[in-house]
Amino acid sequence: MDGQAVGPIACGSCDLNEVCRLCGLIAFETGAARQSSGALRTIEPGASLFRAGTPVHSIYAIRQGMVKTVRVTEEGDEAVLAIHTPGEVLGLESFGSGTYACDTIALSRVVCCELPLPMLGEHSARVRQLGSALLRLLSRAAVPRDHPARGPVRQRVTTFLLDLAQRLSQRGLDGHRFSLGLSRQELANLLDTRVETVSRLMQRLHRERAIHVEGNLVTVLALASSTPTH
Repeated sequence: MDGQAVGPIACGSCDLNEVCRLCGLIAFETGAARQSSGALRTIEPGASLFRAGTPVHSIYAIRQGMVKTVRVTEEGDEAVLAIHTPGEVLGLESFGSGTYACDTIALSRVVCCELPLPMLGEHSARVRQLGSALLRLLSRAAVPRDHPARGPVRQRVTTFLLDLAQRLSQRGLDGHRFSLGLSRQELANLLDTRVETVSRLMQRLHRERAIHVEGNLVTVLALASSTPTH
């Protein structure tokens, strides 16, 4: 991944902040103060945070770097489902089944908070608060985002770049100049098109001065105005 690592972000900008704080209070009030409310974990590029089918034991919040979620097809090919930026939470969708739903792989050196969700005693007054916080977190995660593999290919590319820029900006990070994280092949996989098409469109946007591209580093210039409206 070219350029500087994305992040880190402040705890207050993280989606997991309220849940992490409440878990710490519960651990203190129930005499389990030795249990950490959240532990920092570092993942090197290409390493997995968790694998599909393994038992769920924790949820994770990205503090620094970027992660891709992938599904391995029956033919053994890797299908990229999404990329995740600092402040976003991984693993929530797996608690209904008891196992993680997909593979998560670090695109760069990633620092994340690992938060085990303990079996909590009913006597704790904080349990209801934690339940409400988890429901709010789940409801935010359930808000649909426009799938990047829909519409004309040019629109898919520009929508992906603008969405990534916006997500980084909302966390107080640089949404103007950032690393894509994904290779051109991975981006083509995510956008359901050919790598040649992605490369050609990135070069065209560069020539049009909608973006400036240096390897995997992208600077957004006038991308919104270059996106077709029909």
